Amino acid sequence: MLGDRDGTTCEPGLVDLVERELQEMGYTVARNDPYKGVQLIAQIGRPAERRNSLQIEIRRPLYMEEGTRERNEGFTSLQRDLSLLTLRIAQYVRSSV
Repeated sequence: MLGDRDGTTCEPGLVDLVERELQEMGYTVARNDPYKGVQLIAQIGRPAERRNSLQIEIRRPLYMEEGTRERNEGFTSLQRDLSLLTLRIAQYVRSSV
């Protein structure tokens, strides 16, 4: 789930990028549903000032056994995917300076 408080805390192009990248990796992505983002991102996210804040919620069963809180077989894949996503975000930010 991506939360940008209905487009008020993060520039739309960045949210689009994150959504597209995650979907291309095979993840199901929702925006602002069921959560819009916590109050913290509302306080620090100011896209007009190039201060973007985006909440990314990840379903725990994708990476851990909820009962034991131990890593499951999906942990390594998720770790790899989030590393790749971070690189893509960095490329996006550098190209928009």
